[in-house]
Amino acid sequence: MAPLRDDFGAVRPVRRLNRATQAILAIALALVVNFLASLPEFRVRQDITANRRHSLAAESAETVRAAGRRSPVGIGRNKGWVKAVVVTTDKSDAAQAIRARLFKLLDSYVVESSRDGAAWFSVANAGDGRNAPLLSELAARHGPPDATIALVLSCGTRAKYISYRELVTTGGSFRGEEAITSALIEITEDKAAVCYVTRGHGELGVEDASPARGMSLLSRQLRNRNFEVKQLDLATSTEIPRDAAMVLIAGPLTPFSVKENAHLRNYLYERNGRVLALLDPGREHGLEPLLTEWAIFTPDAELQEPDASRRTTDGDIALRRLEERPHPLTKVLKDQDLPLIASRLRPARFDEASAPDSTLGVWQLVFSSDKAWGQTDQSRRPPRFDPARDQPGPVCLVAAAERATGIRKGVGGAGGRLVVVGSSEIAANLRLNRGGNRSFMTQCAAWLTDRDRAVSLPARTEGEYQLNATAADFWALAIRFLCVPLVVLALGLAVSVWRRRS
Repeated sequence: MAPLRDDFGAVRPVRRLNRATQAILAIALALVVNFLASLPEFRVRQDITANRRHSLAAESAETVRAAGRRSPVGIGRNKGWVKAVVVTTDKSDAAQAIRARLFKLLDSYVVESSRDGAAWFSVANAGDGRNAPLLSELAARHGPPDATIALVLSCGTRAKYISYRELVTTGGSFRGEEAITSALIEITEDKAAVCYVTRGHGELGVEDASPARGMSLLSRQLRNRNFEVKQLDLATSTEIPRDAAMVLIAGPLTPFSVKENAHLRNYLYERNGRVLALLDPGREHGLEPLLTEWAIFTPDAELQEPDASRRTTDGDIALRRLEERPHPLTKVLKDQDLPLIASRLRPARFDEASAPDSTLGVWQLVFSSDKAWGQTDQSRRPPRFDPARDQPGPVCLVAAAERATGIRKGVGGAGGRLVVVGSSEIAANLRLNRGGNRSFMTQCAAWLTDRDRAVSLPARTEGEYQLNATAADFWALAIRFLCVPLVVLALGLAVSVWRRRS
C-alpha cells in the first residue's frame, strides 16, 4: 500500500472556480450598480462646486417643477411626457462638442423632473441611421428637422426645434439652459393661444402650400408652439372674437374698409388687442387711420438697396441693421446674428407728425443700409434717388408700438400691441426658412401674446485649471509615484525569496 501524502491537486480546481465566481459576481455587481445609476429614480446628486455650475439655475428648476405639476397623473402615464431628441446628423467637430455639453445638460433636466416621482422628461438621439422610426415620427408630426437643428423638444402635439445657433452665442458661450427652459415653457402651456388670420383681401393662405402666397409652414410652426390658427373675415364679423390672442394681417392685396378698421381699432383700444400687420409695397392696405393712431407711418414706397453686401446671392435684400436699444423682437436676430430676408419691402417707421401720447411707445427696429432709400415712384427705371420725393436711408422697415394701458380702461397694466413689417415675404413658404425669418415671425407671435417668457440665465462658464510645477515638485511626484512602488516591489520580492528558501 502506497504511503499517504499531502496532495493539494484536488483543491486547485475548486480555487479556480471560486475565483471565477468572484470575478463574475464583481462584474455583475458593477453592471447592476451602473444600470440603477442610469435610472433617474435611483439618482442622488449633490453639486459641491462653488458656483453650482453642474446644476440647473433656480429659474430653470422652478420651471421644471411647474411643468411637472401639469404632467399627466397616474403610474406610468407621465413617463416620457416631454421628449428631448438630440439630432446627430451634423458630424462636424463643433457640432459634436455642442452635443456633448447638451447631453450633460439634458441629464440635469431628467434628474430634476424625477424629484417628485417618476421622471417625465426623457432624452434620446436620432439621425445618421440611428433611431430612424423616432426621426420619421417627428418629421411626420412636426416637420423634418434640417441640418441646422440640434434638439427637438416635443410634448404631445407641440414641438420646438432648437438650432445650433440658439445654443451658442456669437461670442461662443454655451446658452443651452436658457434655450431649453424657454422651449419647455412654450410647449407645456395648458391653453393654446388663438391666432386669427384675416381673409377676404387676397392675404397669404393659411393652409396654402404655394411658395409665394402660401403660409402653411408658418401655420405649422405656430401650431407646434401651442397656437391655434383660425381664419377671420372682418367684413362679415360683428367684432373680433373674444378668444383672440392676436390677429395676423398677412399681405393684403385690397384695402380694408372703414368697418374693418373700426373692428381692429376697438380690439386694440378697448380689449388691449395684439395685431401683426405684414404690408407689401405697391398695395393699398387701407389701414392708414388705424396706424396713424398708433404713430406708425407706412408710405407707399419700395426699398432700393444698392449696397452689394446687403444682398444675398440670389438678389434678395438682407436686413442686418437693428436698433441699438434691446427689444424682445430683435433679440432673437441679434443673438443668432441672422438677417431678415425679402425681395421687396416698404418703409414702416415712427410717424413724426403724430400727436404726443404719453401712453404710447414706438420702436423702430430693423433698418436698411445708409446707401438705401425708399422710392415712391416705383416705375422710375433705372431706380435713382430723388431727394424731393424719396425717403433717404437708413430706412426703417419694422416698427412696433405698445400702449401702457387701454384708452378706456382707466387702470394701469399692459395695453394693446401692434407690429408692422414692410413685407409679407418673410412669412411666405418660399423665404420663411431663410435667414432669421422664421425665428422673427415666431418671436413676434410670442411677444404679442405675452408668451415671450424667454428666461435670462447667465452663460455657463467652463472650469479652467492650470498647474504650475517646479523641478522640486516633479522630483516629489517621482518619489511618490515611482520610488515608493519600487520599494514595495523590492520588499515583496525579498519576502517571496525568503519564504521559498525556508
